[in-house]
Amino acid sequence: MAFIRWARSTHDIRRLDLLDQRAGELATAYLTERLIQGCSPYTVQAERAALRLFFSSRELAADVQLPERKRENITRSRKTTVREKEFQPANWQPLIKFLQATGLRRAEVRRLQVEDIGYSPLTGTVEVAVKKGHGKGGRPRQVPVLPGHEQDVLSVCEGRDPQEIVFARIASHLDIHALRREYAQAYYRYLSGRELPPSMGRLKRSDYDEGAVLQVSRALGHNRKDVILRHYLR
Repeated sequence: MAFIRWARSTHDIRRLDLLDQRAGELATAYLTERLIQGCSPYTVQAERAALRLFFSSRELAADVQLPERKRENITRSRKTTVREKEFQPANWQPLIKFLQATGLRRAEVRRLQVEDIGYSPLTGTVEVAVKKGHGKGGRPRQVPVLPGHEQDVLSVCEGRDPQEIVFARIASHLDIHALRREYAQAYYRYLSGRELPPSMGRLKRSDYDEGAVLQVSRALGHNRKDVILRHYLR
């Protein structure tokens, strides 16, 4: 919609069929303007992907050169924000411990019911079931609880109705992504018996345990090894 409003105000295009005819030209101009405005490469990349999906063209705006996204410029979850300064962790310990033990997303834990938590008959370990439609992309998955932290998860279910929502309230200031990173790193260390991959420089295959990375990826609901290595383990 932002692109459509831009095309209307900048080029006076008010019909979708006319927009389709000039999609390549206008998308390139729009994304270039966004870069000049100072938008991050990640934002512009996401917008280009959305426009490619909308216009059914995988090569749309291929001429737009996105600056390399440098790790040192990614500040999310790596420094204290104003919101975090206002947050009182002592008031939310059961939720924090639960997320450190499971790595769930905000939307996933918000919809979690008591019946979704328990021992798996297949593995004999405590797992959390993310139901179909409750996770990213709608995919269901079984999330292994971080070994040694089972009681932090089971304790929130004691004496409660199976259909009850586990956490009726979730602090808006809680940095859940940071807790997902904590879970990912602790689970990787447990699975691999190794320390985290080096935080600087180009990774070599010998720098990490690929099997452990893939297991962490599945636990978090991702399907890409590079996402885990770049955003969670380093």
